[in-house]
Amino acid sequence: MRKFAALFVALAIAATLFGVLGVSAASYITQDEYDESPHQSLDAIQGNGANLYTPGYTGDYLAGVDNIIRGPFNTVSLQGWFGVDQPILEYGYVLGDGEPVFDPSFTVQTEPAVIAAGGEFAQRFVIVMDTSALGEELTPFMPVAKLEDGTVLAVTYLDLKYTTKAETAETKPINVDITTGRTDTAINFSGTSSVSFKIVVPEGMQLTRFTVVQSPTWNGSPSGIGLTANIFAWTGDFDETVEGESLGECIVENHKDCSNLDITFDYIPAGEYLIDLTDFTGNIGGWQATGISEECAGSYLFFSNGFESEDTPHVRMSIKEDTDPPAPTEKPTKKPTAEPTQEPAATEAPTEAPTEVPTDVPAVTDAPATEAPNATEGSKASDDTKKDNKWLVPVIIAACVVAAAVIAALAIAASKKKK
Repeated sequence: MRKFAALFVALAIAATLFGVLGVSAASYITQDEYDESPHQSLDAIQGNGANLYTPGYTGDYLAGVDNIIRGPFNTVSLQGWFGVDQPILEYGYVLGDGEPVFDPSFTVQTEPAVIAAGGEFAQRFVIVMDTSALGEELTPFMPVAKLEDGTVLAVTYLDLKYTTKAETAETKPINVDITTGRTDTAINFSGTSSVSFKIVVPEGMQLTRFTVVQSPTWNGSPSGIGLTANIFAWTGDFDETVEGESLGECIVENHKDCSNLDITFDYIPAGEYLIDLTDFTGNIGGWQATGISEECAGSYLFFSNGFESEDTPHVRMSIKEDTDPPAPTEKPTKKPTAEPTQEPAATEAPTEAPTEVPTDVPAVTDAPATEAPNATEGSKASDDTKKDNKWLVPVIIAACVVAAAVIAALAIAASKKKK
């Protein structure tokens, strides 16, 4: 009996540790966890039957409100279509940590255009969720599809949430359309070393998001598609700006075709900035804009490979009220130091200025050259650490299982000796 008891305890310990350290089961899987990249469109959202968002691409507009639907509504309806590599049996939804609620009526007639765009198994849906019992607490919700093999799959990649709490001035973002719209001409960023956007955050506001609207990947799998974004204080010159210190970094990974490329940083107050995109992996880009909005015509610039270009992609930024802006003395410190170096040049003899400027130039260009390798080495070290850490959980689990087996073996040996 002691032998079986020891084995039982060992297995129980191993199973418990695996359950704690492993990934807990969910009522559905996300699109990132599914082998194939789905085709999809979320066309409209309704609250109590009234349209809340009805653009051609709802995800684009939802990004402006942080994917939050604000009630109160008894029902919230999601309309669109979805297509994967196998038949869809039925549609449903999940509220919070609950189980999926399916209903055959959520599947509606599908027109040929949807099948042409989403594949032979694409189907339209109108999913009506009962939100009458939800309150101010922010509740995640997800439309889902039950597939032929039994998989319950998220119908959107968006992290949707619902609350009855009204938005305040502090939390309400304001979308600023930097460009007026998009054409059908795609711009592939991956063919460049960098693409950069010079923007102005108005006084009294702070930047919450910069977006390349409906960024295409040419129908590629999202796995491995991404880029690195840095934001710099604008000095008036591109090269001088990117040689300065980055104020923040955003790494985009596993970007989905024609979803918004949202770039966020920590606190960025009012001022002039350059957002620089580099280190592209896979095909990723934007749609050429139809023009620049009147509001941004005098302040916005687009650069490709460090050169100013008129072929800007369609972009926007999201800003909100800055309730605690920095004091005026805390604003960029480079301008006061740059101005005195120009003033002496104007007062000194003209013959001295040309000789002093060339001798200073190498010193300025040499500094970034020595700093750049350190920056890349740091990022590589960080990547290596992440790669090493991904084995930590399996190693711990294996060690615990071995320890449990040893305990069992010792218990069995002890029982034999007593006999």
